[in-house]
Amino acid sequence: MIKERTLRRKMTLGFLLAALIPVSIFAVFSQIRLRSSLEDNINGKIASNMSNADQCLEMVLDKYATILYDMCTDDTIIDTVEALIKEQDDLDANTSILRHELSHICNRNPGIEGITIYLENGGVIFYDRLNSSSTDSIWADQIHIPKITKGEAYQGVTAPVTANEKKNYLFRIARKLVDYKNIHEQLGTVIVSINEEQIKAALVTGPDNQTYLLDNDIVISAPNSTQIGKKFTRLQNTVENKYTKAVNTKSGFIICNEQPLEDYNKAIWEQVIFLFVIAAASVITMLLLIYSFTKPYLLAVDSLVDGMNEVERGNFEIRVEPPENMPVEIKRIGSGFNEMVVHIESLIAQVKEAVVEQKNAELSALEAQIDPHFLYNTLDTINWKAIENEQYEISGMVGALADILRYTVKNAGGTTTIRQELGWLKEYIMLQEAKLGKGVRVDEQVSEEIMGYQIHKLLLQPFIENSMKHGFRGKDGECRIGISMRLGVGQIHIIIEDNGNGIEPDMLKKLNDQSQEMEGHVGITNVRKRLKLYYGEEADIYFESQPGSYTRAHLFIPYRMEREG
Repeated sequence: MIKERTLRRKMTLGFLLAALIPVSIFAVFSQIRLRSSLEDNINGKIASNMSNADQCLEMVLDKYATILYDMCTDDTIIDTVEALIKEQDDLDANTSILRHELSHICNRNPGIEGITIYLENGGVIFYDRLNSSSTDSIWADQIHIPKITKGEAYQGVTAPVTANEKKNYLFRIARKLVDYKNIHEQLGTVIVSINEEQIKAALVTGPDNQTYLLDNDIVISAPNSTQIGKKFTRLQNTVENKYTKAVNTKSGFIICNEQPLEDYNKAIWEQVIFLFVIAAASVITMLLLIYSFTKPYLLAVDSLVDGMNEVERGNFEIRVEPPENMPVEIKRIGSGFNEMVVHIESLIAQVKEAVVEQKNAELSALEAQIDPHFLYNTLDTINWKAIENEQYEISGMVGALADILRYTVKNAGGTTTIRQELGWLKEYIMLQEAKLGKGVRVDEQVSEEIMGYQIHKLLLQPFIENSMKHGFRGKDGECRIGISMRLGVGQIHIIIEDNGNGIEPDMLKKLNDQSQEMEGHVGITNVRKRLKLYYGEEADIYFESQPGSYTRAHLFIPYRMEREG
């Protein structure tokens, strides 16, 4: 059983909704604005970090690219390399000069861990600063020469070089060595190996983020050197960090910024908690205010309810007196209740008196019942008076009325034959013609086989009455009523049709809706009830009509009753 909600509960719910809806709307918009502001802030910070990282990387690469360019245009180096290639002068002396130059450049420029020159004749001259050697190195003379199309080529090294028990990651810049006097003469390739720490330092933009340098998806520079050489997609944590990538135009490598979202998420949660606290405080405050403001009114309502309960138990002496500080509406309800109790008490007394009077009236009516034969004889006397005065039309109408009354009173609600019902309808139509002021043509299409079947009396009269009353009102030209009957499977299908004004679609829909109570069509409602009473679900009725053209009523009744003689 569903428990009914009290006025206090409904008012409380209403006030709470009135308070919470604005708070909720404010919370949603505040959350949206906060998220938008925080996203703009973090995006601006990321953009600034990416720009700084790109600029710093450009500066570092420019620095070492300039050193490499100076080497490739140094006359001493070019002349020495040419002498080595052409095997001129003392080879050992030239090799020593070149190695000295390389060591001098390495020692003079922090970050350069080695320089290697691959000669066109296959020779290799290098200086390994990590091991302070130009004759013995495990890496300086085994460098893979990158493909150089124009200017410098950049190469990230993912395998570390061990020197003095320390792992060192390198970053290489390579350039073609040519005789600038004859630029088509290739002398070799110069590769400068710089410490990856220089790249890492250039990419640092702040303590709250980390920046990586990627060759496609391979890490070639990272805040933690153990991450170098790994696939970056496996290192990412997209739940706790936001990643932004951009291509460095100078090197062609990808700069990737990793921005932690901890502060962002913390700010969001703090805002959510703050809004929740505000909502909770609003609810508690509203409950206290509701209780404080509604208590006196609800007490007044409770007193009215108690008074009603007393009246239900038959106590009409009860009266309700609302407090003086109540609004005028409550006072009016109390005053109205008191007047209602007085009025009800008076009505009950009147009803008791009326019941007694009704019983007396019924007894008097039974005593004063008029014999139906007296009414028929009186109509017969009026009929002969009309004939004596040659008022034959009146005589016919009086005779028809007498037949109608006799047919109606005798065995009211019983059954008759279709033949007798149709004969009675003709006399009824004759009387209606006098009221209508014009004649009505009646077309019957009923086979002799059907004439003897039984039908309940006055079942068709309401349809004829509707046609005369509504269908032909204000109609010009001939008025026609058609009555046809035919046998179906276990049923008689009766069709009553007129060529009158027709029925509007809305009214037609109501007529065909059995649940509708039709005002102005009481006869149709009664027919439905009688069909239900007589035949149950075996009978049916429906209407069709075209405004200004026709109305057609279809009646289906069972014919299990025996036929006439």
